[in-house]
Amino acid sequence: MIRTENLQFCSLGDTLRGVLFLPDTQTPHRVDKRPAVILCHGAIDYKENFFGFAEFLAENGYAALALDMHGHGESEGEKFHVKMAEWVPDIRAAIEVLSSHGEIDASRIGALGFSSGGSAILEAAAQQCALNALVTLDATVCNVISPLEVAFFKVVSGVAKRLVGRDIKLPLYKLAIKVPVSCNPDVRNQFINDPYIKSGYKAYPLPGALESFIIDTHKRVNKITIPVCVIHGQDDQVDSPDSARLLYDKLGSQKQLNIIAHSGHVGHLDYQKDKIHDIAKTWFDTYL
Repeated sequence: MIRTENLQFCSLGDTLRGVLFLPDTQTPHRVDKRPAVILCHGAIDYKENFFGFAEFLAENGYAALALDMHGHGESEGEKFHVKMAEWVPDIRAAIEVLSSHGEIDASRIGALGFSSGGSAILEAAAQQCALNALVTLDATVCNVISPLEVAFFKVVSGVAKRLVGRDIKLPLYKLAIKVPVSCNPDVRNQFINDPYIKSGYKAYPLPGALESFIIDTHKRVNKITIPVCVIHGQDDQVDSPDSARLLYDKLGSQKQLNIIAHSGHVGHLDYQKDKIHDIAKTWFDTYL
């Protein structure tokens, strides 16, 4: 059995919302401090897609916070913006809230980040945020589009900044759904038909979400000193597993690389999600 608590707290003046999953094992006269994991979703995504992962962790003794990052889900901020200058402070704010929770051991807080959420937890660890272990899942650490596409999106973003003074919203939905996010067709259909995801990709904000596919996180991961478990789908067509190999090679801390066969970009929802759950749990068991 597990319990949930709805949390809201401030980051950069905006209210963030999340759900904390806790094991239902407390007694009236004893509160055991337990490790905690912050779950960070990706671009055009939301916390509910990580409730299954959070429940799994809570069933295995962890406090697990599924968080809506700045501009996503129920959290405040510019809609669908993906900015590490906002998402890293979001993680810091989450650490502070969890550290003050009566059931959580502040010295045993880790993070799991998917896609752009993986970028965020790596950037946070590189800035020496008070995290003790990381698991990245299909993390974005370098550009995931071609040099020609990079040039195009940078020009569009420059025009938006200088001439328009606000985001230009591009209709990228039809382009996005051409790339399968999952090996599992049911998961693919769920992604394609999700109203929230549709709305984000039909009006993709630039430059607001530029860092979702143009980023150089790999240049800073050598500053990370805590253990990092890298998980990536072998069949990820959104972000090649070469990204995971690059990340692994650049890391100087304790590390592990897991390329998962028959798993696409959304590994936490795909065929191998149970295997991914177990790998993450084993890592957190070892280092938290």
